[in-house]
Amino acid sequence: MVQGNQTDLGGSRGRFRSMLSRRGVMTAAIASAAVALSRMSSTPKVEATAGDPITISGNVSTAGGTTVINRVAASNAAGVLVLNSFGDAINAISSTSIGVSALGIAYGVLGASSTVNGVGVYGQINGQTVGQGVLGSSPGAIGVWGNSGSNIGVIGSSQGNHGIYGGALAAGASGVFGTSTSAAGAGVSGTNVSGIGVIATSTSSAGLFATSGSNTAVIGRSTTGKAAEFFGDVEITGNFTASGMKSAAVKVADGSVRRMYCLESPVSFFEDMGSGQVTGGHGSVTLDPMFLSTVSTDDYQVYLTPEGDCRGLFVESKSPNGFTVSELMGGTSTVKFSWRVVAKRTGITNERFAPVSMSLDPKGGPKPAATREFEIPALPVSPTHTEGGPR
Repeated sequence: MVQGNQTDLGGSRGRFRSMLSRRGVMTAAIASAAVALSRMSSTPKVEATAGDPITISGNVSTAGGTTVINRVAASNAAGVLVLNSFGDAINAISSTSIGVSALGIAYGVLGASSTVNGVGVYGQINGQTVGQGVLGSSPGAIGVWGNSGSNIGVIGSSQGNHGIYGGALAAGASGVFGTSTSAAGAGVSGTNVSGIGVIATSTSSAGLFATSGSNTAVIGRSTTGKAAEFFGDVEITGNFTASGMKSAAVKVADGSVRRMYCLESPVSFFEDMGSGQVTGGHGSVTLDPMFLSTVSTDDYQVYLTPEGDCRGLFVESKSPNGFTVSELMGGTSTVKFSWRVVAKRTGITNERFAPVSMSLDPKGGPKPAATREFEIPALPVSPTHTEGGPR
């Protein structure tokens, strides 16, 4: 019996210990639930009924603190969808840093608008003269890309400065680069109703550089005015061809400016002139070596004009370096004369009446390639934002 009582007592103690163990687990579970409920009750909640605004605000004590709205879904549904029929869907403001920061595998930020003159993404700087309304940046890819299926890809507008400004720091790069694959299009086009369409300037190099692989690099055309004006020296490497007259503008005695026209010939000639003298009916002229280096001396023409009474002068002989002059009929006069030498230019293909590929219109001027008329697009309506916070 004693042994049996000892056995019953041991069994009671075991059951007691088991009950205490189960109660400890329950107490721990209750305590954990209480902590969770306490945390849930202390977490700020964002609730609103229809028509009320929603504001997420609060102070974060750590520099890296972030308010996170997280949604995990297998579909293409949006993590956050904000709709507003009249005002801004989202108005994000930061007093010291970025208002909205978005990261996406495809698009960090995608803005869309379905209304006429609507704006997909709009950026604005309030009350500042320095800053960017919209900034696109990339260390190795495109910073900003504008694309349209049938309209303008990018429009820049400013009421007091440049509509679009481009800058480049890399060698060989361009501040603004435009390209077009259409025969009727233009890589870069500038238009102005009453002022200059395109201005090109440089402080130390060429203001404008135009090149074409197989066509005309620069075309200038005006319906009623001048096709081009140059203020300064003009250099041409290559041939110069004009369907009209070539002239110099010269100021005459009455103060007016008049045209002085060029002499034209079927081949390209250079000429030189000077004076000499025959003594006892004979004389010689040595031509300038620099002039001789520019012309063909195999055959050149010499024109003589006596400047005194004599029987007349003629060219007795010519050499690559000059010529000799004698008086007619064996005369022995001593008299001065002037001379003019004309010789073919060397170093070029000097074809007589060389044909030129130049299409002339009825007015006698060159006919330019087809040009495209550009229309100034209507600018989108800019939304109005209040400064300092959401509306």
